Amino acid sequence: MKKVLGVLVLLLVAGSLLFAGGSKETGAAKKIRLGVTIEDFNDVFMRYLLDQLKDEATKVGAEVIAMDGKRDPNEQIKQVENFITQKVDAILIHVIDQTIAPRITKLCNDAKIPLVYVNRKPNDDALQGAKVVAVASPEEVAGKLQADFVAKKLNGKGNVAILLGSLGSAPQIGRTKGTKDELAKYPGIKVIREQTANFQRPEAVAVVENWLASGDKIDAIIANNDEMAIGAVLVLEEKKMKNKVVVTGVDATSDALKFIEEGRLDMTVFQNGGAQGRGGVQAALKLIKGEQVPKFVEIPFEPVTKENYTKYKK
Repeated sequence: MKKVLGVLVLLLVAGSLLFAGGSKETGAAKKIRLGVTIEDFNDVFMRYLLDQLKDEATKVGAEVIAMDGKRDPNEQIKQVENFITQKVDAILIHVIDQTIAPRITKLCNDAKIPLVYVNRKPNDDALQGAKVVAVASPEEVAGKLQADFVAKKLNGKGNVAILLGSLGSAPQIGRTKGTKDELAKYPGIKVIREQTANFQRPEAVAVVENWLASGDKIDAIIANNDEMAIGAVLVLEEKKMKNKVVVTGVDATSDALKFIEEGRLDMTVFQNGGAQGRGGVQAALKLIKGEQVPKFVEIPFEPVTKENYTKYKK
């Protein structure tokens, strides 16, 4: 009889342990999943932004499913559709082309999935919906900061060439507009060349080589990002012309800061990719919880020169 009672006690204990284990498992909080698509994993600034975004997600216990858009808008649309099929909790997108933003927004609104545009703010018509926001910097300001620096360096007179980023992207559109609007204040300055180099250093090298081969006198080159600015500097140095041409970029990447320290790049604009990435995750979490988030969470740009570059070194 004692043996039977002992067996029954053991069975009851085992059963209770199993029940407790099952209860713990079913009661565990569901891990938040964030679908993230970035224009290009190989881009220095974009990679930094993604790393910061992932770090923030790790701190709050969220999982990041990251996809490389490979600079292809159609591929990025497919990635968003795939995230929706996977039923992620929120989607964060570094949108490649402004023209696809309305479609991305509609897809997410229809699926009732929160959407955060990170780094690149689309037009307001693509921010429709209760759970659609942007965490980015005002692109026109970056262009104005560059143009203001150049205009002062040239004493209000000279020929300027603009290296454009990927056509149709928010930085290309906004920064170029900001640059031209600011330069329009100086009748003695003319924009004589503008051409895309797709935010790429090698492409900028080829474009600037062609500009110089044309024989046009260029007094300053304003690039939509640092990679293109560095490409321009390399060509000018090879031609022994850098001391005659002012060059500016945007992002304040580690390479750009090194070039400024060495006196090779004249100016850049700090774009806080860390704040954008972290802010994107924070905005997504609030939207998931049903909390209110401003339509545009603005991360300010800051001018960087030889006088203050040490402040931005990581």
